[in-house]
Amino acid sequence: MIPAVEISGVRKSFGDFTALHEIDLAIAQQSFVSLLGASGCGKTTLLRIVAGFESASSGTVRIAGEDITGVPPHARPTNIVFQRGALFPHMSVRENVGYSLKLRKWPKQKIDAQVDRMLALVRLEGFGDRDPAKLSGGQVQRVALARALASEPRVLLLDEPLSALDLKLRQQMQLELRGLQRSLGATFVFVTHDQTEALVMSDRIAIMNAGRIVQFGTPQEIYTRPSSIFVSDFIGQTNLLPGEVVAADAASVQFRLRTGDVVKAGAPMPLAAGTKAVLSVRPENIRLAKGADGGLRGTVRESVYLGSSVRVAVGLDDAALIWAELRENEAAGLAIGDAVAVSWPDNGALVLGEGST
Repeated sequence: MIPAVEISGVRKSFGDFTALHEIDLAIAQQSFVSLLGASGCGKTTLLRIVAGFESASSGTVRIAGEDITGVPPHARPTNIVFQRGALFPHMSVRENVGYSLKLRKWPKQKIDAQVDRMLALVRLEGFGDRDPAKLSGGQVQRVALARALASEPRVLLLDEPLSALDLKLRQQMQLELRGLQRSLGATFVFVTHDQTEALVMSDRIAIMNAGRIVQFGTPQEIYTRPSSIFVSDFIGQTNLLPGEVVAADAASVQFRLRTGDVVKAGAPMPLAAGTKAVLSVRPENIRLAKGADGGLRGTVRESVYLGSSVRVAVGLDDAALIWAELRENEAAGLAIGDAVAVSWPDNGALVLGEGST
């Protein structure tokens, strides 16, 4: 199937600064893809190039197989929703939603029917005559979505549209956006710096760093099989323990920590014996047993109650600290100063080469 969006060799420079380095990305039709990264990584610049608000220094952008690299924004089969709804304050909700259709000279009866449909889609029936100034933050973003979807774009581009909302409303809108995308069968490209948001909403995530896509995959692939130390550290919480590869085969790696302990782990790419590397193990994969028999030997240094879980810090030596996230019953009976054995499943840790940043 032809990709909904195909970005090939896109580079963008602002004077001496290169914001994007030869980006290649194919986004499947009817998918929800997030561009995820820290501020300044290039994700919004890439979105604006797809929208036509920025021109690429080199490379091409295709939508449904058509080269739209030189096409102006208003002539592209895309629409965009910004961080803040940016509704026209002098227009009613209905007039805002129907504005682009009026510019396209749709018949009034058709515009009215489409506006009604869009307002129902975002659950704002009965709000058509409302003044935008009298809407809540979540309602403003819903109207902005309805306005962007009214012209039936092939691709909807969303530039951190939920970041200005409070946490509870943002979580609610995440699920609503995902449900909306599924019900429409549309292609959504979503920019965010929020890891949880990307994991919750996306079919696939493009992790960006310093103007490059460093990994592209499903949320599960990126979380459980990060391709680099950067991705492992950026997505969710993890423990990063430096050391050296002792031996490796096709299935696993024997890895010596700086404590002298040798542990078994997986590796996303081949690593030769003697390679300096880092062990990545998620807190939820770690198990603690009172007493120092079996596993790594450690001492409980801290315990933090989080409601649904308890996060426990264990010192492996004078310098190394590892965090475990346990259910409340698993943490019962553990006290600061207790000797514990630290372990994890064979597939619960990865060894990443120090060059895989």
